[in-house]
Amino acid sequence: MMIELLGWIGLSAAFAMTIYHRYMYSNYEQVYQYINKKYGDDTNNIEFPSKDDHLRDAKKYSYYTAFFAVVLIIINMYFR
Repeated sequence: MMIELLGWIGLSAAFAMTIYHRYMYSNYEQVYQYINKKYGDDTNNIEFPSKDDHLRDAKKYSYYTAFFAVVLIIINMYFR
């Protein structure tokens, strides 16, 4: 079923993005300190997302994860 495949892809992507944004939120200072150390002055004109942006995105993607999980549960219950 193509719809179920799209549900699994959406669930996987949303879960991965949730983990990414949670990691970036919890290790914000270390990550951007590493980026500035590695790339030096090349990062002066780049705008990085704030710590609050990562928290907001983690919450948004956790909602997406829950949505796709519910959709997959409904699809599996309906087609059994």
